[in-house]
Amino acid sequence: MAKVIIEAATVERLIPGYGFAATESYTTKDGEVRKTWFTVWTKDQVAVGDIMAVEGELSVKVSEYTDKQGQSKTKAEANINNAKLMQSNDAPF
Repeated sequence: MAKVIIEAATVERLIPGYGFAATESYTTKDGEVRKTWFTVWTKDQVAVGDIMAVEGELSVKVSEYTDKQGQSKTKAEANINNAKLMQSNDAPF
């Protein structure tokens, strides 16, 4: 596994008792703002809208699903395990 550090992850959705879904925003070379989604597995308490620094072990798995039009799609799901959290402005990195 790879170690990952996200300096400003926005908490988007809670997974009560397990962790939360977070996004990291970035701007493409064309000026478009995009989001990368992560599932962060932790028992630490956070609230939707919090901006956290996250450090942990990155794992990615490929999954398939059927979209609303009935087409088969493939996506990569990024997970951060054994996560350590800090308020984004308090992070040492």
